[in-house]
Amino acid sequence: MGIGNKRIKMLFLSQRFLYPLDTGGKIRTFRILEQLRKNFHITLISNVENPKDEPYLREMSRISNKFIPVYWKEPKQYTWHWYWDIFKKSFSRYPIPMLNDYSPELERALLREVHTERYDLAICDFAQSTLNFRKVKGIPKILFQHNVESLIFHRHMKQSIDPLSKLFWFSQYRKMFYHEKNESAKFQAIITVSKNDQQLMEKWYGSRNVYVIPTGVETDFYFPRPDVPEKLQLVFVGAMDWLPNYDAMIYYLEKIYPLLQKEIPELQTVIVGRNPSPKLRRMVRQFTGIHITGWVKDVRPYVHESAVFIVPIRIGGGTRMKIFQAMAMGKAIVSTRIGAEGLPLVNGKHLYLADSPEEFSSAILKLLRNPAERKRIGQNAQQYVMEHFRWEIVARKFSTICMDVIEKFKEELY
Repeated sequence: MGIGNKRIKMLFLSQRFLYPLDTGGKIRTFRILEQLRKNFHITLISNVENPKDEPYLREMSRISNKFIPVYWKEPKQYTWHWYWDIFKKSFSRYPIPMLNDYSPELERALLREVHTERYDLAICDFAQSTLNFRKVKGIPKILFQHNVESLIFHRHMKQSIDPLSKLFWFSQYRKMFYHEKNESAKFQAIITVSKNDQQLMEKWYGSRNVYVIPTGVETDFYFPRPDVPEKLQLVFVGAMDWLPNYDAMIYYLEKIYPLLQKEIPELQTVIVGRNPSPKLRRMVRQFTGIHITGWVKDVRPYVHESAVFIVPIRIGGGTRMKIFQAMAMGKAIVSTRIGAEGLPLVNGKHLYLADSPEEFSSAILKLLRNPAERKRIGQNAQQYVMEHFRWEIVARKFSTICMDVIEKFKEELY
């Protein structure tokens, strides 16, 4: 793809190394770049951690023509040093996630490319990386906004019970709000992943040129396996070091699971996701029938063998890619409305939506006790994904937005 005979050169900053594909954000970015690589000349800059990321470096040729690694060491979570670092950063005028994702080395690598090569477009992946983009000038810039981050912080504040936590989240919410508002205004366009997020960016920040792309799913990877028997088991999938997922599991264990155990004592639940905190592991040991896996190479076996896929999320934004993956696998899903927020799904047709613990457990019990209903919901969901949410469709819209931004930038210059 290009203007005239020239192939468009895209500079793409993904602060986090995109492999393994173990979070929704990584999957979304990787699959879109994989499709864009066919038509754009892509230079990708990412942090790389040795030796953890080394085995995956060859995968970068699938999504970029030129890959620039910036070596770093990610701090170990849940240590005293990690908590002390959070405490110190809480006094900064910047929100903590922005400070965590800022790197002088990453910024230098980005600016070096801008100054030595001629690029048609630069893209910042996630709002957390915007501090690295402050000095990028003279080139059209797009912010790929997977979530409205201040919304997540606002919901954390609302869910907090003790005054100290509420004060912390209020402070971070206000910092995130103003940072997100100020930094997003410096981009020629913003790409969101849901209509809800688009409207929020426009309403809260007065943002213009906000585009929407749908969520995609690899339908040749996630598909039904009717030959795998379903257990009397629920499954949750998500990176456990992402706060909305962590909060969802605390909420499930404290409020929903006890209601289910009263009705079906033998019910099992498996929590699949990387980096579960020590607190969550301790909580799980207090319950019978709860299993936590930590990171796994492939989540599909756990989903295939589970009767119902659960998304009890109370905090978050963007879209839940995990929901579309489960839909592609033909699974019956129970989600909160926030968990399915931004997805064009119909309650009772593609999934069940339930918010209170009583409603959530009731929906699960209905599906567990009615195999025909589970099958109906799962088949509707799988058909809907196949018709609307292939990555080729998503990437095609993304590339059209990129071309529009380049053309508008050129018009403004002349």
